[in-house]
Amino acid sequence: MSLVTARLDGEILFITFEDPSSRNSWSLTASRELREVLRSHSGRIRSLVFTSVGRVFCSGGNLSDYAALGTADEGKKINDEIASDLAALASLGVPTVCAVGGDCFGGGVELASAFDVVIAAPHVFFGLWQKRIALSFGWGGGARIEKRIGAARLREWTMSARSFGAREALGSGLIDERVSVDRLLPRAITIAKRFAQGSASATSAFKNFDSSREREIFHSLWWSDEHRKVLEGRKKS
Repeated sequence: MSLVTARLDGEILFITFEDPSSRNSWSLTASRELREVLRSHSGRIRSLVFTSVGRVFCSGGNLSDYAALGTADEGKKINDEIASDLAALASLGVPTVCAVGGDCFGGGVELASAFDVVIAAPHVFFGLWQKRIALSFGWGGGARIEKRIGAARLREWTMSARSFGAREALGSGLIDERVSVDRLLPRAITIAKRFAQGSASATSAFKNFDSSREREIFHSLWWSDEHRKVLEGRKKS
């Protein structure tokens, strides 16, 4: 059974993660399946919605898999591969929305941080629990989370390794909205559709905007087919 399944509805790609045997822990298998889903739909979508099934959105890395490894290098290789997959997801050229309907801990928060917009149900608890298993960030989530919440709060959450609710997550900027369970997926779809409207190239540029490359990005869009079409329309009006 696939852990990561996909459904294309128009130009929106819906991705669902489910691994009840591990309480939705994220594994190399899941990461590779996600990679293949993104590869197979490349160039065919305008936005993406991600969610999971179950009481836990993602409980972190699959510790059973790690415990079965024979050497340190094996684990480092796995973590580097997952980090690469999540980095590719984070830099995807289309808007991405993550709907968190269950508790989210450790590597699960790193997974969620790879999306542009994160919304969560009010009952959800979060926790940067890496310290509880004598580790730090392994999947590139540290930098993404710090960008959202700031260095001071990141330090407090990681050093205390405590759990906190969706209200605190919203106040900190870790998530963008608290949405009732029955409205979670419809709201994610609304956001995905709204962000996908208009110029695809401009959407991609704003999604991955780098202020140090502002003029270069502008020049790459100027006189593009999409931009010229707008100008031609103004000539006719």
